[in-house]
Amino acid sequence: MTIKKITACLLTAVVLAGSCAVGVTATEGAAYEVPYQSFTYDKWGNAVPAPNGYFPERSVQGNDIGYGAFSAPTDLFYYADGQELYVADSGNNRIVVMTVDYEPVAELVTFTYNGEELTLNNPTGVFVREDTIYIADQNNGRIVLCDKQGVVSAVYGRPESNLLTEEFVYKPNKVVVDRYGKIYVQAVGAYEGLLCLDENGGLINYFGANKVEMTAKMVVQKIWRMFMTQAQRDAMQNFVPIEYSNVFLDYEDFIYATAAASENNTNLITKLNPLGINIFTTKGTGTGQWYQNSNFTDITVDENDLITVVDTIRCKIYQCDENGNLMFAFGGKGNQLGLFQTPSSIAQVGDRLLVLDSTKNNITEFQLTSFGRTVQEAIGLYNEGRYEENIEPWQEVIKRDVNYLLAYTGIGKAYYQLEDYEQAMEYFRLANDKQGYSDAYKEYSLEVMRANFGWIVAGIVVLIVVIVVLRRLWRRRKSRKGGEAA
Repeated sequence: MTIKKITACLLTAVVLAGSCAVGVTATEGAAYEVPYQSFTYDKWGNAVPAPNGYFPERSVQGNDIGYGAFSAPTDLFYYADGQELYVADSGNNRIVVMTVDYEPVAELVTFTYNGEELTLNNPTGVFVREDTIYIADQNNGRIVLCDKQGVVSAVYGRPESNLLTEEFVYKPNKVVVDRYGKIYVQAVGAYEGLLCLDENGGLINYFGANKVEMTAKMVVQKIWRMFMTQAQRDAMQNFVPIEYSNVFLDYEDFIYATAAASENNTNLITKLNPLGINIFTTKGTGTGQWYQNSNFTDITVDENDLITVVDTIRCKIYQCDENGNLMFAFGGKGNQLGLFQTPSSIAQVGDRLLVLDSTKNNITEFQLTSFGRTVQEAIGLYNEGRYEENIEPWQEVIKRDVNYLLAYTGIGKAYYQLEDYEQAMEYFRLANDKQGYSDAYKEYSLEVMRANFGWIVAGIVVLIVVIVVLRRLWRRRKSRKGGEAA
């Protein structure tokens, strides 16, 4: 065989190998075929590689839709009732509407309001309910309500209320609307919480105020302030609650919100009940590490209460369960498909995650892998109360990743619900889930006591009898010795 033929064979082999790799990427998205390494945490709190829960399918530009390139887009909203996607294209001062398959529907640039033309100035948030589009028109300081033809039905400017100080500059950033018509606005500089407006745009109250975190450093500063002049106090940093960065309304009208930053990495994610109280609590193990030094810019939640957030500092996507246990972490900073420059918003459409990048001016579509589907199937079965069926998919997850702690916790929870507390303890131990182990141990101890109650009572009776007999024998012996001494 000549050198030319050998070279040709080698080149053919390389091309075929590359073709195979591309084919696998489109189906499974193995770790070495995407430009990032997914990870989770082991029982010692160390980040360890994990199979990919999602892999990047494609990138969509504004030009691909037919409406021209995006310019610094800041918000992406999925309208399930209409199967449509809405983009707040801030740099172009427009709202772009498309189908979930990226077919053009509408481009809202100019609007009609009471016979006059109206335009947007830096629209940063968009929400749709019952075919009414709510736009946070930030630089114009208003919420605009319109339809897909651009016909405006109402404009709500700065609310008239004693709750707002004269110095407060109203800049609505994000907006959601519940089934009762209440409008919740996340405004720039509103540290008191979300602005809750009635259906006519009047301010009802502040909703879900984030608490001030009193750290040791803040306590020392507070003591020092007692000995400072007024000028020195004014120069110090004020203790104000954390400002929200984004807001999401789930299918049950619970409001999830993200905070831009937090000194103690707490309250970065909140779930607000109808009273505005945060009911999101982290349980189990491995829930705190992925919060560290994050800046969450958006959040979405699915029907199984799985939470997905965007971290603009690391340019990563994190997905966790309802208790904050990390499921998947992927993405990173870069220009390749699956990496970001400034991820600004996220939406979930079925098995797909769509991430908007305000620097790359595109939408990256991520598809759920078979591993990710197995994890979500296990969680879904547990939420449906099918505990015995829930065990098998978790065992399949462990076969593929022995370090996946959530699988051990999931099996432990299933056995706990099936009242097999001994097995539950074993899996909670493997997951290093101290709270779960403690709960299972209590139930197991009670179960052992109930099963052996008769023997326990008999043993106590025998022990009492033995003690009484021994005391009598001891007294007799003592009395005999006293008699002999006399």
